[in-house]
Amino acid sequence: MMMSLEGLIEDMEWELVGPAETLADAERIASDCEADVALLDVNLNGERSFSAAELLMRRDIPVIFATGYDANLALPETLSDARLVTKPFRLDALEAELRSLVGEA
Repeated sequence: MMMSLEGLIEDMEWELVGPAETLADAERIASDCEADVALLDVNLNGERSFSAAELLMRRDIPVIFATGYDANLALPETLSDARLVTKPFRLDALEAELRSLVGEA
């Protein structure tokens, strides 16, 4: 899956920051990165990535969660503006979501 996502980002001619394999990595990247949009897995080695997403959203970086959980996954209220795509997802649909968040749709 990660290789497909990396290929998608490369095809879009965007720069990939990450990947983060742990919540601590994700929080560090979220605090320091320059990004237009973030794609996060809900589950990072058994921990939910919500705190990293909150850091990003406080910095006005929109977040898309990619998850194997149900589409009705309850996100914390602080993440109500985050988008959610469920696995398996089509790469073209994910690309459209990413582009829409940065105004390239």
